[in-house]
Amino acid sequence: MKNKTKIIYRALLFICAIYFFAVAIAHQAGIKMPMLFIFYNTPSERYQDLIISFLAFGWSMLFIIGFLDNELKTRIQIPILASGLIAICGLIRAQMEIQGHNEINYEISALTILLILMVTAYITTIKENHR
Repeated sequence: MKNKTKIIYRALLFICAIYFFAVAIAHQAGIKMPMLFIFYNTPSERYQDLIISFLAFGWSMLFIIGFLDNELKTRIQIPILASGLIAICGLIRAQMEIQGHNEINYEISALTILLILMVTAYITTIKENHR
């Protein structure tokens, strides 16, 4: 079981890294797509997209650091998990701020599921690493 939860947790870190990398590329290129742009159907200033681009790239690298930590050291994983959870909660909150869009329920549900999976896999992995 220890190995299985570790694999799941590392896979979630990798998925988050890929997601934020895709967000960085989309914002850098100005390609407005649902799930990559929070407000994809509203105009944005180019400087906003560029700022989001390099910040999303930083998030991507943060998750890659967690993914590459094969031993899942607590001192590395806790800040990465906390950063990821805050980012995901921020995305959920931003989606909840806008009303009347059909995609909100889908995006909030997808982000919430990711949040729950990450926390569950992390807690299980850490508990089993300390046994």
